[in-house]
Amino acid sequence: MTADDGLLLTGGLVVDPSSGKADRKDLLIEGGRISGIGAPGTLDAPHARRHDARDRLILPGLVNAHTHGHANLMKGVAEAWTLEASLTNGPWLAGTRDPETIYLSTLLGAVDMLSKGCTACFDLVYEFPRPTKEGFKAAAKAYVDAGMRAVLAPMVADQTLFQSIPGLAAALPQHLRDTVGKFDLASGEQTIAAVEAIAAARSEMPQAVTVAIAPTIPHHCSERFLRDCIDIADRHGLPIHSHIAESRLQAVVASKTYGRSAVRYLADLGMLRPRFTAAHGVWLDDRDLDLLARHGCSVAHIPASNFRLGSGVAHVRPMLARDINVGLATDGANSSDSLSMLQAMRLASFGARIFTGPRNDWLHAAEVIRLATQGGAKILGLESCGRMEQGACADLALFDLGHVDFVPDTDPVNQLVTCADSASVTDVMVGGVFRVRDRKVVSVDLIELRGRVRDSVARLSAATGQARALAGQLEPHVVAFAQSMSDEPLAIERHIRPGRT
Repeated sequence: MTADDGLLLTGGLVVDPSSGKADRKDLLIEGGRISGIGAPGTLDAPHARRHDARDRLILPGLVNAHTHGHANLMKGVAEAWTLEASLTNGPWLAGTRDPETIYLSTLLGAVDMLSKGCTACFDLVYEFPRPTKEGFKAAAKAYVDAGMRAVLAPMVADQTLFQSIPGLAAALPQHLRDTVGKFDLASGEQTIAAVEAIAAARSEMPQAVTVAIAPTIPHHCSERFLRDCIDIADRHGLPIHSHIAESRLQAVVASKTYGRSAVRYLADLGMLRPRFTAAHGVWLDDRDLDLLARHGCSVAHIPASNFRLGSGVAHVRPMLARDINVGLATDGANSSDSLSMLQAMRLASFGARIFTGPRNDWLHAAEVIRLATQGGAKILGLESCGRMEQGACADLALFDLGHVDFVPDTDPVNQLVTCADSASVTDVMVGGVFRVRDRKVVSVDLIELRGRVRDSVARLSAATGQARALAGQLEPHVVAFAQSMSDEPLAIERHIRPGRT
C-alpha cells in the first residue's frame, strides 16, 4: 500500500458549507483532493488506508482572509490600545526584522492557526524600511514548513502616520513634532522597485504560496504611489488588499483628504476590481457598499480585532445583501492575539446582533461557516478550497464529537459557531496530508520553536527599546487627537453612544 492508494475517512459527520448541513459520509482522499463523497460504506476503495471518523465532525479547513505574520512575536503586548495607538507603536512592533526573525514569527503564527483548524491565510507582510525578496522567501518557507497555504502581500506605503493625518503632527509638543519630522519611510520609488522585484520573482515561490500587493491604508499612500501599485497589480495579475475604513478616524481623514470616502477615491483611481479586498470595512456607508458590489470586490471581516481595538462593529448583512463576497479573518497577533478563526466565527455571529432590525438580519451559523471557508478561499484565489465536494482540496479540520463542546450534539453546525474552541480540534489536513494529528502539530517541533522564539524576542526587546520608549511618549497625544476627531460628522455610526443619565 502506498500514499497513492488514497485515504478513506469513514463515517464522519461531514459539514457542507454550501448547504449548511451535516450528514454522515465517507470521504475518499486521493492526490491531495476529495475524489469521492458517499454514504457510509458506498465508496469502492479497497486499497485506500482507512481512518475511522465516526466520532468526528469534518469541516473544510478554515481560511483566514487577513493576518500579519510579522506581528506574531508581539502576542499580548497590547492592552487598552486603539488602532491609532497600535499604528504609533508600529515601528518597534514590526521593525528590526531579519529573515530569520521573519521566519520564526511567521512559523509561530502558522502553528497557531493550524492547531485551531485553519489551513490557509492571506498574510500582509511588513518589513522596514521596505520589503525584500529575502524576507518574503523566509515567510514563504515558514508556511511551507508548517504545511499551510498562504498568499503573501508586501504591506507598503510612502507616508508616515504623522504625514498622513492632517493636523496630527501639529498637535504634538514641539520636541516630539521635531522628532516625527525626521521619520522617513523608504522613498516611494525604492519601495515600488522592491515590490516589483518580489512580483517579478513570484515564480520562485513554493507552489502553496502566491503573491499579492497591499498598499496598507489609502491615506498613507500618495496618489502616485497608489497608481504605481495598480500598475504592478495589472502587469503581474496580482490581487490588491488594503485596510479600508477600519476606524472612525480613517473615515474622517478620507473625507478631509479626498472630499469623499476612501472607497470612492479608490474607485476613481481604478483600484476597485474583483480581486480587490477591503479589510475591516467598519465605517463603510451604503454608497461605498454599492461601489464595492458593482466592481465585484470582497471584504475581509475581522471582528476580534475590531472589538479589541475599539474600532466599531462592521455591518455585514448589507454586504451580503449586495452579494459582496465576505471572508472572515483574525488580523495579526498584536491586535487579535489568539489567531483563532473559531473565535472570529463566534464574534461575527454575536456582533451582527447589535444592529437594529429583524433577527433574520443576524448572521446565522451556516452563513458564518461559509464566511470562514468559502468566503476566505475566494479572497485567496483558492476557490477549490473551503468546499466539501468532489474535486475540492483535501484541506480538512476534524473536531471531536466526544468533546464537551459537542455533548450533547444537538446541532453540531450551530455548535461549531457557538461552542467549539481549539481544544475540540483533533486533526487538520492540508492537501491530503495530516499537519495536526491527535491534537499535536506534527509538521513542526514545538519545543525547538519555543526556544528559538524566546531567544528572538529577547534580541528584539534589546534592539527596539529606544523605539518603544518614543512610541510610549507619542501614544497619548495620538490617541487624544483621534478622540478629538470623534465628533466629526459622518453619515453612519458604528459605535454605541451612551445616552444621558
